[in-house]
Amino acid sequence: MRPLTSGVQSILGHFGYKISRIDSGRVRSHSLRPNGKQLSSVEAVWPLPRRNVSMTDERIRQEFARYESWHYAYSFEGGLSFEVRTPHRGPLTHDSQRHLLRYRHFMPYLLESQKGSLKGKRVLDIACNSGFWSLQCALLGADVVGFDGRPELIQQANLIKSIVGAKNVDYRLLDFWDMTPEALDGQFDVVLNLGILYHLPSPLEALKRTASMAKDCILLDTEIYPANEAAIQLRWEEPQSIRSANRSGIVALPSRKGLELMFKDLGATEWFEVPLHAADMPHDYANGHRASWVITM
Repeated sequence: MRPLTSGVQSILGHFGYKISRIDSGRVRSHSLRPNGKQLSSVEAVWPLPRRNVSMTDERIRQEFARYESWHYAYSFEGGLSFEVRTPHRGPLTHDSQRHLLRYRHFMPYLLESQKGSLKGKRVLDIACNSGFWSLQCALLGADVVGFDGRPELIQQANLIKSIVGAKNVDYRLLDFWDMTPEALDGQFDVVLNLGILYHLPSPLEALKRTASMAKDCILLDTEIYPANEAAIQLRWEEPQSIRSANRSGIVALPSRKGLELMFKDLGATEWFEVPLHAADMPHDYANGHRASWVITM
C-alpha cells in the first residue's frame, strides 16, 4: 500500500481518525504449503494385521454382522474384507476406497509436521467412529485415545482393536461437548478433528474446544460451504444414521475463508490447507466442498 501524504493524514486526524499499519505478528495463513512441494506418498497400513489368533474368520464375520451399519470398509490379512454398510446409499457412503484416498491426501502433511513420525506422540481422535484413524496412528507408534458419542461405534472400534491386537489405543464413550483435558487425562501432541465439525452447531466454539486439547498440532478435515467470502451455512440435521449428527438440530458449515478467520481467532501460529495432488480424490474434495488443514498451535 502506498504511504499516505502528510496532508491526507492531517485531514483524517482533524476528524479523529488515525491511520496505522497493522502488524500481522506470528500468524501466517497459507492456501498451500509455503514451499509448494509435493510430499512423498504415504500408504495406510492395509489390509489390517490380525494379531489375535483367537479371532477366527467365522467369529469376525459374526461380530461384524451384529451391526446394521458400518461407516468404513475393512480389510484384514488373510483376505477377509467387509464393505461399507449404511441404509442411505450414495457416492460418499459406499466408496470402499474413500478412507484410503483421504489417508494419502493428508497424512503425509501430518507426518511432516511431526518430523516424519508419530512414534511416542500422544494422539486424540475426536468422534473416532469405528476407529480407522485411531488404529492407523497406533500402528505408526502413537499412543492414541479415541472417543465417540455413540455406544455402538465404540463397540465397533473395540472389535477392530481386538482383531488387530493393538495395545496402544484406548476408546471412550464421550460427547463432543464434554471433551476437556480433565476428562481425557491431559492435552495431546496431535488432535484429529476429522469429519465432525459440520455435524455441530457452533464451529468456532467447537474449534476452541479442539484447540484446548492440542499442545502442538490439529489436523482438520471437514465439509465446507463453497462460498468465496467468509460465510457460514446453516442447515437442519436429523440423527438418521451413524453418518449424521447424534441429535436433531442446526449444524453449521463455514466457508474456507470463514474457517481461516476462526483459525486466527484461535491464536494459531500457523496453518495451511493441504493441497490436492491426486487425480482420483473423492469428488467432494475435487469440487471444493471438502478440505483439510494442518494447524499449529
